[in-house]
Order: sequence, then structure tokens, then C-alpha cells
Amino acid sequence: LLSLTPCIFPMVPILSSIIISQPSGVMNEKKGFIFSLVYVLSMSLAYTIAGIMAALFGSNIQASMQNPWVIVSFSLFFVALAFSMFGLYEIKMPLWIQNKIHKKTGEAQTKGIFGIAIMGFLSALIVGPCVAAPLAGALMYIGQSGDALLGGSALFVMSLGMGVPLLLIGTTAGKYMPRPGVWMQSVSIFFGIVLLAVALWMLSRVMPS
Repeated sequence: LLSLTPCIFPMVPILSSIIISQPSGVMNEKKGFIFSLVYVLSMSLAYTIAGIMAALFGSNIQASMQNPWVIVSFSLFFVALAFSMFGLYEIKMPLWIQNKIHKKTGEAQTKGIFGIAIMGFLSALIVGPCVAAPLAGALMYIGQSGDALLGGSALFVMSLGMGVPLLLIGTTAGKYMPRPGVWMQSVSIFFGIVLLAVALWMLSRVMPS
């Protein structure tokens, strides 16, 4: 579902530039798929690391979640994230960090498969703030579980799902590209409702039905 939000679009020009920069005689559907797969797997690696770190460092959250004030605070945080999905405000990475990452991806483009892997990893940082609300929800859940295997595998699978349109774009050279529109906003609203539901579920531990 995250791949159907506008968040995936910043990655499209990066991946397209990789495909376009290859010699026309060398590029075919198979190579397009391989390049896209390397890109998506590297992006998934960044999210996997985030999931493992959340589980390892968040295991202490589990004990503190017995405190009503902590539960209420976390619930309010989820409500704030939901409002960002409803378009009330936008969570963005500072412009100077974005510029640095874009510069690095430009440099990596000339380094073949290894360069594509670097670009995929850095792209996860570019798109991260856009999916911050659902991602933060997932990381907070993983943090409470304290399970590093769950953290790594859950975020890896989630980011693979996000990368499916990129695989399609890379393999078909952008012929089958979802058109941006109001329907994408509907997906974001759905995530907002889910985050509000999580906030209510958390509050149910300390408040009557």
C-alpha cells in the first residue's frame, strides 16, 4: 500500500536515470530487472537495519509501556502521525541533507552495480520522511516486541513491497507507470485511519471502552 502513495515517486527519476544512462545496445528487459532488483534490495537493506535497531534498542520500551502516561503519550504521537497522513502538515527531511544525498547518488551512478546498490540504500533515506508515519508506527510496534528477527524481516518484506512498482518500471523501461492522482491521497487517508485505530487500541489498555 505504501507503494501506492506519492512517496514512491521521488525514486522513479533516480531509477530511470540508471536505465537511461546505460548504452541502448546493452540494455534489455532482463538487465533492467537486475538493475532494479539490486536497487530495491539495497533499499530494503536500509529498512532492515532500521527494523533490527528498533528491536534491539526498543526492548526497554516494553516495560515502560505499563505506565499510563507513556501509553497516552505514544497514543498522541500516533494521532500526530495520522494528521500528517491526512495532509495537515508534511514530515520532511531538512533540505541540506536531501541535497547531500542527491549529490552522493549522482556520484554513485557511474560505479556500475555497486553504484546502483549505493543509490538504492541512499534512496531509502530520501523517501524515509515521506513514509515516516506508517514507518514510525511499524518501528514502535517492533520496539515494543524487542524481537530483532521480527524487526529485520518485517521491515525487509515491507520495503520489498514498496519496491514492486520500481521493479516494474525498471523492467519495462517505465511503460507501465501508475499515474499520480487523487486516488493516491485515498491510500494516505487509509493509513491515517489505521494510525488512529492503533492510538485507540493503545488507549484501551488504560481507558474504559
